[in-house]
Amino acid sequence: MAVPDIGQRMARQLYAAATGGGGEPFVLAEDVADNLAAACDRLIDDLQKATVTGHLVTEVAGFPNLPTGQGLTQGFGNKGTQYLDTVTALQETALLFKAAYLAAGKRFEDADAANKAALALITDYLDPR
Repeated sequence: MAVPDIGQRMARQLYAAATGGGGEPFVLAEDVADNLAAACDRLIDDLQKATVTGHLVTEVAGFPNLPTGQGLTQGFGNKGTQYLDTVTALQETALLFKAAYLAAGKRFEDADAANKAALALITDYLDPR
């Protein structure tokens, strides 16, 4: 299982710029940062809803017990796993951008919480208990 990079690196760079860790300084008015963070929250919620039914995509059944049917079952199962990897990566990216926006609005405690949420999301996804 591998989570693809879908903007996470860019979000981390933006966070670094917002916290003075490199690059051009990134600063936002607090209300703008709050609005952008709220948009990220809505996206995260929508993506979470997409993962709730993800098992329907990864659990493929109904193909006959023929070699071609088994290959189709495995192929569709793999595509379902890629789908969940991508949706999880998008959630991580949204959380990282939320952290960057909040840091740019000088809301460092909330930004830290968003960063921790991104880390927890990926940790739980890659190592489910």
